[in-house]
Amino acid sequence: MRKIFITILLLLLAATSNAAISAAEGITADVDRESDEINILLVICFPYGANINLMRDVMELYGWNVTTTALTPLTGPCYYGGPMTVDIPLTDITDLSPYDCVAIMQSKAWSGTSHAQLLSSPEALALVAQAVSENLLVAAHCGGTRVLAAADVINGVRVTGHGLYEDEYIAAGGIYVGNPSPPVLDGNILTVVRGQYYSYQFCDAVAAAIDSMRAASTNN
Repeated sequence: MRKIFITILLLLLAATSNAAISAAEGITADVDRESDEINILLVICFPYGANINLMRDVMELYGWNVTTTALTPLTGPCYYGGPMTVDIPLTDITDLSPYDCVAIMQSKAWSGTSHAQLLSSPEALALVAQAVSENLLVAAHCGGTRVLAAADVINGVRVTGHGLYEDEYIAAGGIYVGNPSPPVLDGNILTVVRGQYYSYQFCDAVAAAIDSMRAASTNN
């Protein structure tokens, strides 16, 4: 029943997909979502945002291999969704080569303390910086862009993110394009807001970016 619901949601979102994706610079709308295997690491913050379960379901419907990580083996929601046991503790991750994308997922953005747990963790910030330096696709949802700012990886990079933290993005050298916005890709940094509305567009953007990065790597 859950998969039927998500499938219906994808069909509804498809009507607005192409326009939203073409508005995001550097993203190609025509993506074969079933042909290439994608391995994605979801970085979960306590408390996690309500849209995470939807986003994870959409990713799995695309056929991706999804691994969850957090600073604690068990994490919980900010609003609803129940406790979540992650696949691997963040502090146990030393090798990012199995992954194509590291995605910082939603947290409690409206409270003014979004992603505070990750922001206070040197290990989490180092993981993000490592992913960027190794040229993985690094994505951030909503207030997660402030984690990118704290990791010092958005200097000169166009980003979206929750508007409450605009000053942090700018202080880190980010070029804030506003909120709301379709997914924004600049180099290997992908940012998005309104995860429920843009879930389909976000996944298409991830697939297109990884396809482009793989092609560039093959040609080098």
